[in-house]
Amino acid sequence: MAYPQIIYDPGTGPVTLSFQRYPRKVPAYEFKATRHDNIASSGVRESVLERIDTFLTFEMEWVTIGSDVQAWSNFMLFALGGGQFAYYADASVGSFTNYWLEDTDWTADYKSAGQYTFKLKFRQVVA
Repeated sequence: MAYPQIIYDPGTGPVTLSFQRYPRKVPAYEFKATRHDNIASSGVRESVLERIDTFLTFEMEWVTIGSDVQAWSNFMLFALGGGQFAYYADASVGSFTNYWLEDTDWTADYKSAGQYTFKLKFRQVVA
């Protein structure tokens, strides 16, 4: 069983961020509708749908001090700047989804000696 990976290009060529551990608390689906509802005095509802966005959220509960957390830091500096990246849910399979980082801040919180934790939210790129 393969771990996920992220491939991004900070302008110097593709960089692969290989997950050292599986992400946790990954929902099967996460959608958010941008919709405007109006209820008439008669009780009839009118809805105008602009779009439905797809998100990917997860928690990295155990990220190790050293090269692992440094690789995440490098990626986050790229992603916080608005860069698009490819997320492979399974690195052994060629399928991927393009995302942007939805978050506007990031902290690798202390978990225990030599271990960090953080949560991420990605927005799927619509082509």
